[in-house]
Amino acid sequence: MSSLTDLSFQSAATFTFVEEIGRGGMGIVYLAEKHSEGVSDLVVLKTIRTMNDKQLDMLKSEANIAAALRHENIVRTFGLEAIPIDNLPSEFQDELSSFSELECKRDSRGKELLSSIRMGLSPPMAESVDQQLLISERDHHGKRLYLIVMEYIEGWDLREIHKKHIRAGLLLPIPLNAFIISRICRALEYAHSYIVHRDLSPENILISHQGVTKLMDFGIAVAADQEVFGLAGKIQYMAPEQVRNDYVDNRSDIYALGLIAYYLLTGISLFLSPPGLDFKEQADYYEKLLKNEIVPPHKVCLDVPEEYSNIIVKMLALDPESRYQTIGELGSDIEKKYIYAEGFGPTNNSLAAYLNIFESDFQIYTKQDLQQLAFLVEDDKKYRLKRKVQKRLYTEKGRKLLQDRRSSV
Repeated sequence: MSSLTDLSFQSAATFTFVEEIGRGGMGIVYLAEKHSEGVSDLVVLKTIRTMNDKQLDMLKSEANIAAALRHENIVRTFGLEAIPIDNLPSEFQDELSSFSELECKRDSRGKELLSSIRMGLSPPMAESVDQQLLISERDHHGKRLYLIVMEYIEGWDLREIHKKHIRAGLLLPIPLNAFIISRICRALEYAHSYIVHRDLSPENILISHQGVTKLMDFGIAVAADQEVFGLAGKIQYMAPEQVRNDYVDNRSDIYALGLIAYYLLTGISLFLSPPGLDFKEQADYYEKLLKNEIVPPHKVCLDVPEEYSNIIVKMLALDPESRYQTIGELGSDIEKKYIYAEGFGPTNNSLAAYLNIFESDFQIYTKQDLQQLAFLVEDDKKYRLKRKVQKRLYTEKGRKLLQDRRSSV
């Protein structure tokens, strides 16, 4: 019997850009249709403006790290592709030197396109970039635009979810907050065997329509056994040792995740700096705020269970030696001491049910949806789906902290 071992072949896949879903200082993120021999799917293309060999090496490092990580709670990365710059529309070439701050617009045309694909219909061609691009090896010597190819997640990012809640005068129910954090713990428990993420933030956490929490963006991740110093990431979600240019390891990710949990739980971002500050000024402002003792979440919001609050306080210990030493230990504490302490708690299905109800402005739900959210039933047998941001939610200390943060930014 003949073997195909060591046989290689060229891919015949084509990618059609559909629309932009985000942009940042290094590139633009696009939704794209991938076509191969009559089979279509949606993917995300993260495009990079590669100006020098160092940036290209960084991009390849990110692609290699992300492609090697395979876990339910991590966005799958498929590899790296490249397009000769000369093949791109002239208006897009002009944009390559004018990227602005990252803004994401998830789920605009993706749901419609996926529905067409799943029904066996030919998906509509892209309107924003009306040019199919065959990824090939031609034009080796010209400049090329590099792209990381990632799975497309139907859903929302956590920053978007939180902002929608704030605009509605709400915060995520506490058990669902803890469930999301616990899923990122499990993603990082796996990832920390290989890397330290260093860039945790709500916009790097996605929630699919099926309620699956997924971690993404490994652009500044480093090997777990690598001795790393230096500022990297978003100061608002950095550990103190990162801001101080000290040694960084897996416990820095634990601190960053604690800041995210605190923000979702209380609506207060502990280290958000005023607008208009440069990077060094933000770091100086962070150091100033570090002098203030962190108020435990249960002393900020009256409805926060002390068990969960204590876990977050330990995540936010200034000294890494006083934090959880592994993310696996942290995840187990969240699950055993809080979300499943009574035996029943959130699942992917319950998170999906809540977000669907929230998207309908709490107007559309089924009996099955409510059954998935039975952990939100209180002693009076009523569901508490809405965690309202109101004066009586906060302690006196919490109201002062909220006012201090609002007045400073």
